[in-house]
Amino acid sequence: MPIKPAPRNISETEYMLRLLRCVDVLDCVTELSLWTFVAELELMDYVTMRLCLHKLLTAEQVEYGAGTMKNHLYLTPKGRQALSLFGDRLPSEISAKITAAAPAFRERISVSQQVHAAYEMAQRNDYRLILSVSEGDLRMLEIRMHVKSRRLAGRAIKLFEAQAPKVTLYLYQQAQSAQTDEAKAAPAAGEIVRHSTTEFEARHTLTCKRAQLAIALTLPSEQAAAAYLSLFDDTAMAAETADKLCKLICAIHI
Repeated sequence: MPIKPAPRNISETEYMLRLLRCVDVLDCVTELSLWTFVAELELMDYVTMRLCLHKLLTAEQVEYGAGTMKNHLYLTPKGRQALSLFGDRLPSEISAKITAAAPAFRERISVSQQVHAAYEMAQRNDYRLILSVSEGDLRMLEIRMHVKSRRLAGRAIKLFEAQAPKVTLYLYQQAQSAQTDEAKAAPAAGEIVRHSTTEFEARHTLTCKRAQLAIALTLPSEQAAAAYLSLFDDTAMAAETADKLCKLICAIHI
């Protein structure tokens, strides 16, 4: 009968690196989904996960999102720096297991969102699309996309369902970053539409070489919407965001 090696002693640092790596590869995840992922891979027990998550939140290496993403965790710059500095302390087989399992798991959790992509108009050199993401009765995001390229329009219609989580996360991260800056009382462009005391739609239009994008993003307060819109008073920022959004929507290599 073969002799089994004694179980390896796992340090608290390694447990925290495991959890950081999970949040990193899942991009943006609720606590429940994170625990499901951790449990399926047998990375740690529930109590250990809760203790490590508390410490990571306290250290500002992971944070909760804002608005409709308020129940989602994502990695902060401090978390990325910790992985960069100490990630090699995570055994390669554990890191590889986490990375390999992430794509299928992300696909499973994304089905809870309602994603729609449809043509508003389709004629030669004039393709207009409506792309939207909702959770329950709440419309989180709507993008009206105008392109001249038939190929680009086709990619957006075909791929938006798969790309929607990345597109949504990118815009909410933009909104989150704006909260740390000094927001302008009245952004130069855009419009804020109030739907309820916790739902304010920030509407604006961005343009790049490939497309024009009319965006409506739901945020939890008028101040958050104003701060988000003020980002695009910077024309370079507006052009960069439009270009990246177009690439994300159409899954063009960035």
